[in-house]
Parts: sequence; C-alpha cells; structure tokens
Amino acid sequence: MPMRHCTCGAQADVRREHRRGPDGHEQVVYRVVCPVCGQVGPAIVASGGDDQAAIARAIEAWDAMIARIHPLADP
Repeated sequence: MPMRHCTCGAQADVRREHRRGPDGHEQVVYRVVCPVCGQVGPAIVASGGDDQAAIARAIEAWDAMIARIHPLADP
C-alpha cells in the first residue's frame, strides 16, 4: 500500500530515531516526516526488534493522520 503524500503535496520519508524510554532504556522509534514542511507523524516504537512491522505501523499511522487532516485527498 503506498504512503499518502503530505498535506503540502510532498512525498514523506520514514525515519528511524533513538530515544530514551520511561524506564531509561534506549528505544528504536519509527515515524514519518515530511522533508519539505516538517510535518511529523506519530512515533511508533519497534518492540522486540521487529522493524518491518514498526515501519508498517508508522505508515498506517501517517496515512490515518493525513486522512483526518485532509479527508478528500486521494489515498
């Protein structure tokens, strides 16, 4: 399934980041970010090292967010 374009019309990118969790351990987080306007999708934690599933969930979260912001846009 293709990822929706940003509300500005640009193709967004999936980014991998590292952050400290509430327990102090480092977490791998995936999120979709627009390189043009800087809009950022929800952070999805890659639990158990399942990166592909986390990337898919990050894209799904981005698509849902864009659909709420711009409901008439083509998927």
